[in-house]
Amino acid sequence: LLLKALRRSARFATRDTRALAAACRRDVAGYLADQGVDVPPSATMPEVGAMLQRFYSVDATSFVRHVTVARFGPPAPATEALRSARRDLRGIRRDLRQRLGVVSRVRGALSLRSLSL
Repeated sequence: LLLKALRRSARFATRDTRALAAACRRDVAGYLADQGVDVPPSATMPEVGAMLQRFYSVDATSFVRHVTVARFGPPAPATEALRSARRDLRGIRRDLRQRLGVVSRVRGALSLRSLSL
């Protein structure tokens, strides 16, 4: 658990907007992987959002839009989009915790699949 927490913290230990947007995507992909959802490395942000909707009924439309702008958009709107994406990420993680049972959450916490992403 400590290794996973350190790795997650390291992802977000930058000030680069594009790197932080990529970290948001990897965070969600890792969470899904730990729950047993196969997330291909080539999965686009809309595909990751579709997986959240399909497997957990979590609406990630806003998150997908904000991460895409933060990662690929012009610098000025990217900063604001990143703030929104981080807020959306907290909401997605909260929604996933609410939808998963205790056993699934513990199994996901102990899973090492996200370390390979």
